[in-house]
Amino acid sequence: MKSPLLLTALLVTTLAAGAAEQPVSFLGNAAPAQARADEVIVLSDATRYINVTGGETVRFIAGDRSFAWTFENGSAHLAPFDLERILPKDVLHHRVTAYVADNPLYANN
Repeated sequence: MKSPLLLTALLVTTLAAGAAEQPVSFLGNAAPAQARADEVIVLSDATRYINVTGGETVRFIAGDRSFAWTFENGSAHLAPFDLERILPKDVLHHRVTAYVADNPLYANN
């Protein structure tokens, strides 16, 4: 039988790992295909990270596929995340990290 201390440590570690990943709804929303994009980002095999600003609608192009996403306005709570979490399946075949800067409209002056 495992010790209660070991089981407690395992439970805390598991909960902490799950809590670190934000729900997709915190990251923003898929934008309609006809939505005006503030920025267009072409994803290639060389793309390892992207930088966007909260509140922006970004059109991603990967090969012959296209997808738009509006990033959450109040992005101060967003940690960098794997872009694959918001793109349709099989668009990316490698890890791309998304960094979301705070929307300057919401910055304290």
